[in-house]
Amino acid sequence: MTEQERKKRIKILRAELKDLLSMPRSDWHEAIEAFLRLLILDYKGVTMNTEVEIGTEPPRTDFIILAKDENVVFKESIFKIFRKINIIEYKSPEDSLNRRVIYKICGYAYMLIGTAAHEVDIPDDQVTISIFRATKNPRLFSSLEKEGRLIKTDVPGIYHVTGFTGLPVQIVITSELEGAEYAACRALTTNASEADVQLVIDSAVSNNDEPKKGYYRILIYQIAAKNDELSSLIRRRLEMNKQPLLDIMKDDIDRIVDENVKQVKKEADDRLRKEKEEADVRLKEADDRLRKEKEEADARLKEADVRLKKTSASHIKKIMNTFGVPIERAMDILLIPQSEKELYTRLVQNM
Repeated sequence: MTEQERKKRIKILRAELKDLLSMPRSDWHEAIEAFLRLLILDYKGVTMNTEVEIGTEPPRTDFIILAKDENVVFKESIFKIFRKINIIEYKSPEDSLNRRVIYKICGYAYMLIGTAAHEVDIPDDQVTISIFRATKNPRLFSSLEKEGRLIKTDVPGIYHVTGFTGLPVQIVITSELEGAEYAACRALTTNASEADVQLVIDSAVSNNDEPKKGYYRILIYQIAAKNDELSSLIRRRLEMNKQPLLDIMKDDIDRIVDENVKQVKKEADDRLRKEKEEADVRLKEADDRLRKEKEEADARLKEADVRLKKTSASHIKKIMNTFGVPIERAMDILLIPQSEKELYTRLVQNM
């Protein structure tokens, strides 16, 4: 095997290993990828890779935006610090944003710069780091600010961080971003606003670029999937438009609404079944309690009846002894019913 063949074989095996080791990407990551791609499509020579390996083995960073043209000028505020190689770590609403995250992504950046797996040198003055998250970690931001490591920019939602690395680092809090161009990014949360959703739909309707339509489709689908209360609203808004993109999206939103309705119905059925089971248990307990109380009452009545009969038998015997009369005469004196005389005769005989 020649050296060239060996390198080719290694490249194939590494690609296979990457596929085997790859972790399923969350729908949050799919949505933020669509948002980022929407923005960079307007820039010639700017590409973005996903699940980029840092070195020969994982770890991996979420995204790297590469600018082949060093002279490209990004107009978006979230891209202002960008250079040739721009590492992006996205933390979904369920993920934490803390110091470990910052250290980790800084480590990834230096691994990218220093790894021997890359055939070309990566100048450290061409690498930037961005961390995206919907909301702040107030405790982290407060401590960074006290330490002088957090620098507020003049753009809401964008914070520069120092002291962790010599590379430019920014944290982008998407919920704080302002402007219609960031509506899709703000809407990537579980409590998206109707205004932002409408802006995303309006942008999708007005855009005729096919690749962008595909990314808008992903964004709208994920926003609807993560916002149950807005899924019906999104469907109604889509029904007002006849564009092919929105006709396709309507089917997706209908499916989301149907799934939500089925889930609500299932939860309601489960709740009713549980309530019925609990009611049946309470009813059975009440029946058992009433039956037990009746049995106890019957037992007390029976005991009282026995005591009464024994007392009456004692009175019969006393009359017999006192007045020297036969048992029949004594029972007549006490008005014992004819139907009970046999019973009382046995009781008196056993005394």
